[in-house]
Formats: sequence, structure tokens, C-alpha cells
Amino acid sequence: MRAKWLLVIAAVMAVTLGTAQTALADNNATGTVGAVQTGPVGVTPTADVSQAGATAAASVPVAVGGSGNNTATNSVGAVQAGGGNSSNDSTGSVQVSSVSASPSASAGASGSSASASVPVTVGGSGNNTASSSTGGVQIGGGNSSSGSAGVLQSGSPQASPTVGASIVGEAVSASAPVGVAGSGNSAADSVGAAQVGGGNTVTRSFLAAQSGAVTAGTTAGAGDTTTSAPVTVGGGGGGGTNSATDSVGTAQVGGGNTATGSTGTVQSGPVGGTPSVGSGPTATAASTPAASASTPAPASAAGAPSPGTRTSEGAPRQDRNTFGATKTPTGGARTLGQLPFTGLGLLLFVLLGLTLVATGFTARARTRLSV
Repeated sequence: MRAKWLLVIAAVMAVTLGTAQTALADNNATGTVGAVQTGPVGVTPTADVSQAGATAAASVPVAVGGSGNNTATNSVGAVQAGGGNSSNDSTGSVQVSSVSASPSASAGASGSSASASVPVTVGGSGNNTASSSTGGVQIGGGNSSSGSAGVLQSGSPQASPTVGASIVGEAVSASAPVGVAGSGNSAADSVGAAQVGGGNTVTRSFLAAQSGAVTAGTTAGAGDTTTSAPVTVGGGGGGGTNSATDSVGTAQVGGGNTATGSTGTVQSGPVGGTPSVGSGPTATAASTPAASASTPAPASAAGAPSPGTRTSEGAPRQDRNTFGATKTPTGGARTLGQLPFTGLGLLLFVLLGLTLVATGFTARARTRLSV
């Protein structure tokens, strides 16, 4: 009875998704229960309003691409969208080809305007394949899961949120593009693997998180002033691959990382950042690299140690005086009867001391007479 209800629900969902756009791929389900298969899908909901000189508009275009056929064989609860997805002897697998969404909104009134957009794409090349797996989620293409449970695999995600406004002739804008590069993730005989970007391989491992090269380039501008703070987490060899074998609790970011028979390992590619600030139409932006391969040593001044040598901060120098000795200026006459370090006359302090002593005795005598 439950199997019949699953078949009815799967048929209704397939018809609903299929009406969005004509499918460009063939869907095949053999020996499968609860399969939802659809070709490329595209929708573009929009809304506009204009009243009393004010306007507003919004749109949310969403598309699921991909090419090739969707195939589900001897599987239970398979969801496939976009084309080029294959599920064999698997349970609870969700496979989606490249996805893109570009929601945007704008408004204007009384000479002022504002806009915002958040384009998001999940790319990737190749097909998604799930074999003898349970609870696998594959997005973007080029993902492979074999004999694994609880696997999340995603192609290269890209997001470029932007915001802009214009008020009284002054423009303000900000953007924060973020992306993860790479394509092709593989998980074999693993449990709890999360792979993002591509070039990630996990074999017989538990709780592995892998990500390709990450880039983030936040920028902001107001009038003639702009600032940016790009940050990158790259990998060796132009990106490289992340590999985890027979490991537990592995986190790898950036590419070019390898963990074998390890527990609780965290690995990252080189991290770089170059914040910059620029002002004026012809001004040169000033940048401050967060990390560099080498830092040139400044030219040594007279008497300063030459580059490549070390000096101790507490070591005495030849031009220092002995502790407690009075320093005599070069070329000046030696003056006696002065307090050390201050140069004040000693006779002045002697007279001051005698005056204070006499004042004390006088005050004491008057106190006794009054009593």
C-alpha cells in the first residue's frame, strides 16, 4: 500500500515539474520505487509596481540545466533534475545538474534609486553518479558516490551579491563575490562526507569535509572612494586535489591536501589577502598585502647593524656611560657642584633644605607656647 502511495506522489511531482519547461533529456526508471525525474527546468517570476512617481520591481529567475539522460535502477526514493544523473542500487538519492538563480530588486522615488541582486550558480561538468549509496545529495555535475552514506557533493558554487544606491547625485555601491573552484568529487565507502567545488576524493573515511580553492572579493565604493579586500585560499599546482583515505574527522580547504590513516586533521592551502583603498579619479590605490614571500630589509643607517646580523637589545654599546656617572657634553666645560642627571646647582637645594628645617622649628615652638 505504501509503495502505491509513493508511486502516486512521484507521478504528481514529475508532472508538476515537467510543466515548467519542455524536458530535453530522457528519463528511465527500472526496478525503482518513488522516483522523480525531470529534464532542464526554467522559471522567471517577476513583479512590478508604480504609483505616485515611485517604482519598484523584482524578479527571481531560476534555471536547472544539464544534458543527457536521467537513469534510476533498483533504487528507492530517487530525485533527479536537469539531466545526466544516474542512480543504481541506492536509497534516498537527490541529484541535480547545474543550477542558477538571479534574484534582483530595485526601487526609485524622487530622483533617488536603490537596487540589489544576488546571482548564485552551482556549476560543474559531467554526470552525477550514485551507486550502492544511502542519503546522497549531488548538485552541479561531476559527482560520484559509491558505497557511501550521508554524502553531500556540490560543483563549483559562485555568488555575487551586489547593492547600489543613488541619492542626490552621489552613488554608493557594494559587492561581495564569493566562489569555490573545481569540478569532480568522488566518495567511496565513506560516511558523512561533504565535498564542495571539485577535485575532492574521499575513500573509506568518516566525517570528511573537503573544499576546492576559495575566493572572496569584497568591494565598496562611495563617490570617488573605493575599497576592496580580496581573500583567496588556493592550492598547490593551480588548485590541486584534496584526498582523504582511511581517515576520521578530516577538514581540507584549498586543494593539494592529502590525509591517509589520520584522525582529526585540518589542512589548508596558502592564504592570501590584498586590501586596498583608492580615492579620486586619477589616484593610485594603496594596497596592503596580507602575506608575501619575502620582505626587503630597509637600508641601514650609520651605526645601525647591517642586514643579516642579530643584535641583543640589552647588550651595552661602546658609547654608553657607566651607570651613576655624570655625562659630560662633548666639547663643554666640566661643571662641579651639580646634581647628577639634572644639571641643577647643588647649593640651591642646600639652601632650600635649611629654609624648610628652620620653618619647621619655628612652627613647633609656636605650638608649645600656645599650649
